Amino acid sequence: MEIETQRYRKQKLSELVADRHDPNGRGGTARLANDLDRSPGYISQMLKFDGDGSRPITEKTAREIEGRLGLERGWFDDHPPIHGRTANQITSSKDAIVIPLLDVAAAMGSGIDRPAGHVDVIEQMVVSKDWLRKNISATSPGNLAIITAYGDSMEGTFNDGDLLLVDRGITDIKLDAVYVLALNDELFIKRLQRRPDGVMLMLSDNQKYAPYEIKNGDMAHFEVLGRVLLTWNARRL
Repeated sequence: MEIETQRYRKQKLSELVADRHDPNGRGGTARLANDLDRSPGYISQMLKFDGDGSRPITEKTAREIEGRLGLERGWFDDHPPIHGRTANQITSSKDAIVIPLLDVAAAMGSGIDRPAGHVDVIEQMVVSKDWLRKNISATSPGNLAIITAYGDSMEGTFNDGDLLLVDRGITDIKLDAVYVLALNDELFIKRLQRRPDGVMLMLSDNQKYAPYEIKNGDMAHFEVLGRVLLTWNARRL
């Protein structure tokens, strides 16, 4: 099956998921699975573009979903707009980037346990390379992923439940910015700042939270997993 056809159909499936999100932008996969009398894992497999567990949206599957949801026959192949361009204007896989939404949450307050082993892709976002070039400076499109943030310590920059676009190719602190980090097997989203004496500061934009010093004793259990580039509402950081 052509790559372009799969990309279009998976983007359309992601629209069905997004339409079923709660006000916090979550739960769409489970609701669509319920509508189709399928498991959430089945939907997640179809959302994945490639890799282990990816499931193609075949002609038969597309027509079955359309019938089940009362959609017009051929809806999956009626290409939608993708960030200002229609999908039929994106003529090949070279023109589009698929960004995975990972089944990962990080805390802006107290840490959340770091997941062990494989991390699932639960949804996807498709953007044109033109949009990416104009809005994002990333180490590589393949390093981009979306995760969910919880807590209030970064209020003023982003909020509880926001979806964050992360560049996983950035694992060093070369400038003061907001990062996803692991400390003692817990995940955090914090602003990191390196002091001249070598001490790393974890800073919260919410002034209720005091800075935390990551000293030598912590460094063996400290890891930078990526830099936050923007929120789901495309507010640059």
